[in-house]
Amino acid sequence: MDGQTMAESLSDQELAQRVVEVENRLDCLETTLASVADEIDGLSLSSPCGKCEKSLLLIKDGTLYCPYCGNGDPL
Repeated sequence: MDGQTMAESLSDQELAQRVVEVENRLDCLETTLASVADEIDGLSLSSPCGKCEKSLLLIKDGTLYCPYCGNGDPL
């Protein structure tokens, strides 16, 4: 690709379509993750971790907890 990234070689229309596909996939994964969390007693999801921004915070037993960086605070 002569040093170009895949995104650089796509047309605007192709890139927009890929963004839509990724957004749809992300929505699907978020719905699935929320449903899995609902199946685990006392576990729910919160906002993204403010410290690392690499994971959603989990809420369990009155504590917010980031499974990625370990950041946590009592509610």
